[in-house]
Parts: sequence; structure tokens; C-alpha cells
Amino acid sequence: MDLEVIVVVCAWFLGGFISGVSGIGGAMFAVPIAAMFIPIQQVIILSCILNLAMDGTLTALHFRFCRVRALGPLLAGTIPGSVAGLFILQMVPGKILQGIIGVLLLVFLIWQQFFRIRQKGKESWLLGGLAGCAAGVFGTAISFDGPPVGAYGLYAGWQPRVFLGTLGVFFILRGTFTCALQAYSGLYSPEVIQYALYGFPATMMGTFCAFPVAKWVNPDAFRNILKVIIAAAAVACVYRALL
Repeated sequence: MDLEVIVVVCAWFLGGFISGVSGIGGAMFAVPIAAMFIPIQQVIILSCILNLAMDGTLTALHFRFCRVRALGPLLAGTIPGSVAGLFILQMVPGKILQGIIGVLLLVFLIWQQFFRIRQKGKESWLLGGLAGCAAGVFGTAISFDGPPVGAYGLYAGWQPRVFLGTLGVFFILRGTFTCALQAYSGLYSPEVIQYALYGFPATMMGTFCAFPVAKWVNPDAFRNILKVIIAAAAVACVYRALL
């Protein structure tokens, strides 16, 4: 088995496990790790495919709590955002993409650490559309669609299960559209397909393995450890982009 395949299996098994335990996106862990061994464009496209496995497994548990009416503005915004993200993925050099990923991961960690929404708002087509558009851009260009819509869900004051159910369904629909765009554009190379065939079951297995142990894990301590790992991976991405 090639080293790259082993990296994909290990990175996304752990990514699925991390998502199952902590709720923080496993892709933020897996992508920068895999990018040390595989060209970043291939890693991004692969991550978009494997996110469907990760999000689908989690969504199955919370689907009944989905806030259907909130999906409209998110999905309306994600269509033009995904098209713009595809253009960025095709036109921006790999080193710049890797640097962008590193910087945005660091920004996300800072936001997680210091930002708190003090006043809850209401769902709206304007803000929901903007969040969906940003998720489409980031999700298609670098495979990280969580922060924009996560911030919107917090602003709207969704309860945890509503949050997970609504965003889970959105991620599945948005991810399917992104994968269709990328496939139509001819971005699915034989290498990406091979990695996905190994990574898909590994991702699902990692997510399922998290369920029986999640209740024994201190989520706050786990998230703090994960933040350190993501920060180190983000710095590595920026460093490699500057070489």
C-alpha cells in the first residue's frame, strides 16, 4: 500500500473520530496533515468527497431536528458561492491555497477562543444567504465550510440539536453540489478516486468508533488538545507555503 494511501486512511479515520467526539470539523485536522504528502489541490477535492461520509454519518443522528425553513437562504447563497470557489480552486496556485488554509485555520482558532455572541438575532434571508455564500466559497475552494454557517447558527440562537441537524443537512446538500461541480470540471483524477475509495470507509469507521467512547471523554479537554494540533498543522501549512 502506498504511503499516500496510508496517510489518507489514518488522517480521515482520526478526522471522523474527532468529529464524532468533539463536534469540531475533522477536516481541519485531516487536510493539513494530508497536504504534507499529497498535492494540496488533490487533498481539497478529496476532502470534499470524504466530508460527505463524515457529515452523513453525523447527520443521520440529528436529522429529525433539522430546521427546514432555515435551509432556503443558506442553499440560495451557496450556489453562487460554490461556483466562485471552484474558480478559485482552479486558478490559484497550490502554495497560495496551502497558505490560505493555514491562515484561515489560525483565524478560526482565534475566533473559537475569544469570540462570543452576546446578543442573539433572528434568522434572515440576507444573513443566511451571506453565510451560505461564504460556506460555498470556502467549502469548494479549500473544503472548510463550517465557520460561516456555524457563526450564523450561533447568531440565530439555535439549540444544539437544531444546530447539528440543520447544518448537517446543509453540509450534505452543499457538499453534493460541490462534488458535482468538481466532477463536471474534470478535477477527479485517478489518484483522487483511489484515495477516496480508501478514505470513505475509514472516515465512516472513525466516526462510528467515536460514539461508544464519546461519553467517557472530557469534551473541553479534548477540544483544547485538538486546537493545539490544528494550530501546529496550520503553522506547518503557512511555513510550507512560504518555502
